[in-house]
Amino acid sequence: MEIITIKLSFTNCYLLPVNDNYVLIDTGYDYEWKLFREKLFEKNISVKQITHIILTHHHDDHAGLLNNIVSENANVKIVMSALSPGLLEKGENDRTHGGSLVNKRVDFLFNFKMLYLSILLKKKLDKNTNLTFPPYKIRNGDILIHEDTNLRDIGIDIDGKIILTPGHCVDSISILLDNKIAIVGDAAANFLQFAGTKYCVIFITDINEYYSSWEKIIAGNVREIYPAHGKKFNVKKLVKNIWKNKPENMVLFTK
Repeated sequence: MEIITIKLSFTNCYLLPVNDNYVLIDTGYDYEWKLFREKLFEKNISVKQITHIILTHHHDDHAGLLNNIVSENANVKIVMSALSPGLLEKGENDRTHGGSLVNKRVDFLFNFKMLYLSILLKKKLDKNTNLTFPPYKIRNGDILIHEDTNLRDIGIDIDGKIILTPGHCVDSISILLDNKIAIVGDAAANFLQFAGTKYCVIFITDINEYYSSWEKIIAGNVREIYPAHGKKFNVKKLVKNIWKNKPENMVLFTK
């Protein structure tokens, strides 16, 4: 199966072809609607061809365009963790479960805010990024994932399954395809390696849960990891780096 990458300013979204339609994984920030539309146009894909959106979690850089897409394609079904609806209705990244930056070097970078990160990453990060997004209210037809679930069981004609992968946040889910590809949202990342992230995303709610989710992904017999941030990589990177970031080195996120 061809995995189509929709690379937005900061987030990788993915399209999975299903007959003449597509399943979209994640949506990007709310201010990226024009860019998102342009990326689809470049690939000769219409918003109305998207039958399902699998939301890996509720954060602003993943859920920001839900309302835009639904307003243009009322038939699209949003697939999400059973823990996501209340978080999406609030319209902000959940902080009630705590969370920390993965190490002191990442915390150092955050102290310089968006300007410093923009220089390091050689890309512009929008000043409006503030961990909020347009609230989304679940609709009839949207699909809640309570446990590991085969895609065909929820009407998606693809061989694979959705698994629960908490740790980055409580409602994190990942997609394991039978062709040995895992699309993981922020359950892993290939981003800021120079700062010692070791394939972790920079913000983690529970590091033990996070690495337990890695174990689950590794056990899923996958070969390649497609993250929301950074380039795809071999699952051997997870095997090599699992449990390398220590809880005692993390810095409480209070920004």
